[in-house]
Amino acid sequence: MTDRARRQGEPGALRVGRHAGRPVRLPAGLVSLEGWPGWLAALAAAGYILAATVYWRVPDPTGIPFWLLWIPLAGLGLAGLVVARRGQPAEGALTRRHLRPVEALAVGAVSAMLLTDAAAGQPLRDLGIYLHAGEHFLAGQPVYLSGLIRAVPTDRTLYPFLYPPFSLPFFALLVRLPYALAALLWTAANVAGALVALRLVGLPWRWALGALAWPPFWSGIYVGNVAVLSFLLFAVGPWLGGTLVVGAAFKLYSGLAALWLVRPARWRAIVAGVGILLGLVVVSLPFVGLGLWADWVQGLRFYQASQPLLPEYLYGLGLGRYLPLAAVVVVALAALAMAVLARGREGLARLGVATIAASPSAFGHGFLMAVPALLTLRTGWLWLGLAVTSVAPGLAWWLVPLAIAAGWFLPPIRHAAEAPDPLHPLGRATGPWPDGALPTD
Repeated sequence: MTDRARRQGEPGALRVGRHAGRPVRLPAGLVSLEGWPGWLAALAAAGYILAATVYWRVPDPTGIPFWLLWIPLAGLGLAGLVVARRGQPAEGALTRRHLRPVEALAVGAVSAMLLTDAAAGQPLRDLGIYLHAGEHFLAGQPVYLSGLIRAVPTDRTLYPFLYPPFSLPFFALLVRLPYALAALLWTAANVAGALVALRLVGLPWRWALGALAWPPFWSGIYVGNVAVLSFLLFAVGPWLGGTLVVGAAFKLYSGLAALWLVRPARWRAIVAGVGILLGLVVVSLPFVGLGLWADWVQGLRFYQASQPLLPEYLYGLGLGRYLPLAAVVVVALAALAMAVLARGREGLARLGVATIAASPSAFGHGFLMAVPALLTLRTGWLWLGLAVTSVAPGLAWWLVPLAIAAGWFLPPIRHAAEAPDPLHPLGRATGPWPDGALPTD
């Protein structure tokens, strides 16, 4: 073991397999993203952030170029860390006196997140979609698509409403409130739901509050999408399994997470979840009738047929935008297979990734379902994933599920609870959804 590796708390090399009867080892820095591999990763992340935002302006197209704000902001963050290090004793640990690559990676990622959040666009546009649906329902007007979408509306609140009819009475009630009050209540529910979900997954308060700046969370809250509340239903699943079934109420593919209940034979939870969904249908049926259910199914068909016409807007990040349908099915089935084969809460975390792969359309906030699985990565890999997702969604975001999947086969790149890193949100927890009490600061 080298002196440098010892000072960093890493072995000189890590075994990842065998070849021709001999063990195959990789340098510790290459696996942990410390040392020169870590600096290469930090530089690559910085290059990606600059390339992805080369035409961006903050807070709108007439604002300041993104790079002109990001470079000094990240520079100030790094300078602050260096100054703070000078007042700390060395005591043989490089990490106390010298800047670590993962710290540079984190500073760059957080700086990009803050600027991305500042350029989030039209606020509460998805809530506007839901309120328009409630208005049309109250007025007896068509709620769902009745034809193909051939152009992107300038006002994003005019996007099609895709959720089941039993949600319409709720949105109709929300419409009756003053808009300011409805927006406040909806936003507060999303923020509270995000914090509760993150606490359940295993994050201390300081990390849970900071995680709200991550674009998938911020965009979900800012546009008022139900994805945040869907993630809450997913996060509470280990304790109240029926919520994994109920998660399909708004996003059908989220119901795939309920497969986690089959292996341990948690039939009561499955029955409870199905019962809640059926109850919502039965209770709402006198208000919505059968006709709206037929309209909903037809509307989904029109949306699906419209996706190839406007792939960037209707597929979002969905794999269908980049791959043939047969390839999407193969990827989704492979992800599902790897998820159901895993035991315990690891399997549930993997199912969160599988739901993204199986989604017919995916947007930034849809990646919230990958949070538990993302937390299973080592600190360097975790922050590399956060750096990739610190700017607006693009094809590169799929590198994050790929890195997570790599961790299923390469244990060395996974979080090591016995050697906690202060920059890893889970600390000494062995994985997401830690047993026992909620994490403490």
